[in-house]
Amino acid sequence: MKAAATLILFALLLSGCASQATMAPATAVDWQQHQAQISQLKSWELQGKLGFKNANEGGSANLNWLQNQQQYQLSLSGPFGAGSAVIAGDQYLAQMKQGNQTYSSSPELLARQLTGLAIPVEALSWWARGLPSPTRTAINNLVSTPTGEAASFEQSGWQLSFSRYSRRSEYNLPGKITGQFGDQSFKLVISGWSFPQP
Repeated sequence: MKAAATLILFALLLSGCASQATMAPATAVDWQQHQAQISQLKSWELQGKLGFKNANEGGSANLNWLQNQQQYQLSLSGPFGAGSAVIAGDQYLAQMKQGNQTYSSSPELLARQLTGLAIPVEALSWWARGLPSPTRTAINNLVSTPTGEAASFEQSGWQLSFSRYSRRSEYNLPGKITGQFGDQSFKLVISGWSFPQP
């Protein structure tokens, strides 16, 4: 009787090890499939709130982000010092309207002027969807969810975390993204996604 119980326990342990051994490749495949699907999402609109801080200051703003292929328009409003601002452009050149002033520069310089952070704006359009930017350095320390989405990874010095995934139309997208780079950090909490018809 004791020998039979030992054999059953041993068999259960082996089957447990076998099922755990097959989980890692399945998760890797799920992550690749998730990346392939979400990277096809080129045009979208999101609403949410962006918080940011560095060693000296911080702030927050309500955000409406309209992305159409490489073109984008970010409308920020709220108690972050400047009242409201609109940034429009692509990955090379952007224009910011803030009050009666208009500024033109690279997206990164305008983002730094507005928030004080060295945020890679082009990468942020990928991070908002829970994906690494293909034009930045390779990611490190990828942790994926059981269903294949990114829970966290590091890219271009930024440690990023993704949570509150939910299905929006046919896409499973994050509802909260946080980033940390030294004493710089941001948090994007997304309240809504929509997808313009082509």
